[in-house]
Amino acid sequence: MRLAIVDGGHAPAEAAMLKAIAQHSGAEPLGVVKTLLYRPELFGEPFSEALDVAMRGPSEWSPGERELFAAFTSLLRPCPF
Repeated sequence: MRLAIVDGGHAPAEAAMLKAIAQHSGAEPLGVVKTLLYRPELFGEPFSEALDVAMRGPSEWSPGERELFAAFTSLLRPCPF
């Protein structure tokens, strides 16, 4: 469950980005995108960098295998992302 402010309390630049995403896709941006853009200096950028290393950095697993593992884990943990 997200805090209500994450759905609409973004700074102007991030709110504009979310609006552009909605207009381009024709759908509300995903909750994970809203969360990453809510406070990008505290959560979005550091988390995105760590996620990039985990999902695309050096590994014995291919990126596809890592994506499959993440999707399966999300399925088992009823994760909305």
